[in-house]
Amino acid sequence: LAFLFALPRINNPNKALFARLKAAGIECIDGHANLAQHFHPHITIVVDGLEEPIPARVGDVTGCMAELHTHDTTGTLHIETLAPREVRLKEFFIVWDRSIEREGYNFTMTVDGKSTTAFGELLLKDKQKIILEYKSK
Repeated sequence: LAFLFALPRINNPNKALFARLKAAGIECIDGHANLAQHFHPHITIVVDGLEEPIPARVGDVTGCMAELHTHDTTGTLHIETLAPREVRLKEFFIVWDRSIEREGYNFTMTVDGKSTTAFGELLLKDKQKIILEYKSK
């Protein structure tokens, strides 16, 4: 009988996500209650002139809603933490399991219309407009 309770943990398709979150110090939250921070930067990814959507529910799986997640494909990131802390763009890419850099591409980043080289170290803030533009080498 105990095996039936352990089986979902053994076969959990989200084990890799949970491991990435733990390694990066990113918490799972239970909902929107008792949050110390709740803000929404926006990210747009453009690859060779075409906008690439960010998937819905990045970081939002059964048993865990990561502190950084999406609800839809609009590019709005939801940053919701239980304790006040600095949150960086690289953390979203960890949750998403993507590299901010792409092989075979040069990339530039603008934040609120200004070019920056902060890339993954960018400190996320409410209502930021982040554009990552990738161009084939």
